[in-house]
Amino acid sequence: MSRISLQQLKSFLLAPTLFLLPLPLLTPNLADAAVQIKNTNYQIPNNAYFVSPNGRNNNSGKSPRSPLTVERAIAIARPGSTIVFRGGVYRGVDVKITKKLTLQAYPHEEPLLKGSTIVKGWVADGRTWRKDGWKYSFPQNMKDVYIDRKHPLAGHRDMVYVNGNSLRQVGRRDRVSPGTFYVDARNNKLYIGSNPAGKTVEATTRDGAFDLTTNRRSHPSGTVIRGLGFAHYAEDAVGLLKTSHVTLDNNTFVWNGLRGVHFQQSSNGVVRGNTFSFNGMHGIRGSWANSMVLEGNMFSYNNQEHFRKDYTAAGIKVLQTDGLVSRNNVFEHNIGNGLWFDASSSNATVKNNTFRNNEQIGIMFELSHNAIASGNRISGSPAGIMIADSSSIQVHNNTFSRNNKHVVIKDSKRRNRDRAEIRRGIAWITRNNTVRNNRMSR
Repeated sequence: MSRISLQQLKSFLLAPTLFLLPLPLLTPNLADAAVQIKNTNYQIPNNAYFVSPNGRNNNSGKSPRSPLTVERAIAIARPGSTIVFRGGVYRGVDVKITKKLTLQAYPHEEPLLKGSTIVKGWVADGRTWRKDGWKYSFPQNMKDVYIDRKHPLAGHRDMVYVNGNSLRQVGRRDRVSPGTFYVDARNNKLYIGSNPAGKTVEATTRDGAFDLTTNRRSHPSGTVIRGLGFAHYAEDAVGLLKTSHVTLDNNTFVWNGLRGVHFQQSSNGVVRGNTFSFNGMHGIRGSWANSMVLEGNMFSYNNQEHFRKDYTAAGIKVLQTDGLVSRNNVFEHNIGNGLWFDASSSNATVKNNTFRNNEQIGIMFELSHNAIASGNRISGSPAGIMIADSSSIQVHNNTFSRNNKHVVIKDSKRRNRDRAEIRRGIAWITRNNTVRNNRMSR
């Protein structure tokens, strides 16, 4: 985990050097983006199960005209089965996947799974509106070190949307104003400062959509999820623990409280053609996510909750991960780093990606070892690439433009004490790094 202070980071990025350029314009003020699900056309195998937002548990599920609920289909499907999602909005899906399945969109339809519910029954209360009997609350469940003092409620994962536009959470009832909301968990009340009359108000009620955990009774490795959309989940839309060879293909992960996907001790994941945008902290976070392949994905505008940019925030952050491959992805306008390797990550390959207008660093190699960054286009950030307490990083044949600094290399007093990692070359010492044959311009 990063231990570089914000002041140290600013000093490296903003001090005059050979590569000093004007600071770029960072994330613009944007209206909330509509959720757009990808148009896909996956073949439907024989004996597939069908689900829809109006599916019923007593339907057969064997034809599009008799769809099941998502929960029922996952419960009865045999390992290796395919579950086909008809288009529409699915509310409240929160399921453990315990076997290998393929979950996919019906051809040319747009299934969207939302962790929110539509809230009705508002009562005017002074200059605010109140919902009584609100039993949902998602308080901070992480260490304070992740929290930026300027945004103390970042770790509170409650979310409210009015006509698709997100409201900002405040910590007290008397601070509610237009565009904000407050959760009174003690008294089971929800307050908003925007008039709900004639509008659709959605508020988060679920932590995540799919939980894939491998243990003695659960074997979801090899699962494929493709063509689906995920939004408004309080934590991770899809969470994986000790589960290998999962493929995520052409999905959309937007406006989730912490992350689109969380890989924990889960290897050989393939993440291809997905969109990860406007999530609270990361598009993806991985720890011990060995041999992950990222290809053709979009990571944009993540860290909407404004967690600490110098400690955690990124389009994707991986820790203690070996052999990650990132190619042909786009990282742009993330409120933090684009792609961040940390805490003894090793043997990474970062080729032919585009990094533009990220608020901190395009590619961050921290406390890491043996990686290659080649053929990337990196522009519009305070730093293009930063190598911090890392070794054997090769920066070759990249194109840098409009960064305050193109490449920053630094060493601190941090040193690895793990003997096994040191024997592998992961000493947390800045050495044996090469920067060669790159194009650098204003």
